[in-house]
Amino acid sequence: MSQQFIHVRVDPIQKQDAEKVLNSLGLTMTAGIHLFLNSVIRNKGLPFEVKQNREELLGDRVAEMERGFQKAVDNAINRAHGYGHPIALYDKVKKCPYLEYPDGSREYIDE
Repeated sequence: MSQQFIHVRVDPIQKQDAEKVLNSLGLTMTAGIHLFLNSVIRNKGLPFEVKQNREELLGDRVAEMERGFQKAVDNAINRAHGYGHPIALYDKVKKCPYLEYPDGSREYIDE
C-alpha cells in the first residue's frame, strides 16, 4: 500500500511538548498521529469531547454583553411600568408565567 504525507504547521513549543509526552510513552510523533487517526476512524469522530466555552471564546466581552442585555431588559420593564402597562414574567419557583403590574401585584396565568 502506498503512503501519503500530511503536512501540518504547528507551534514549535507545542510540537516539542507533544514529542516529550509521546517519547515518555515510547512513541514517535508519527506513531502518535497514527494512533489519533485510527481512533478517529474507530470512533467515527474525535476521540474526545469538543465544547465551546463562551468565556474562552469571547473573554470579558461575555460579561459586558450580559450586563448590556440586563440593562436593556430593566429599561424596558421600567418604561412599561412608567406607562402603566403590566409586564410578562416567569416565576421559576412556581414554574408559572405571570403579569406584574406597576404597583408590584402579580396575576398568575393558568395554562
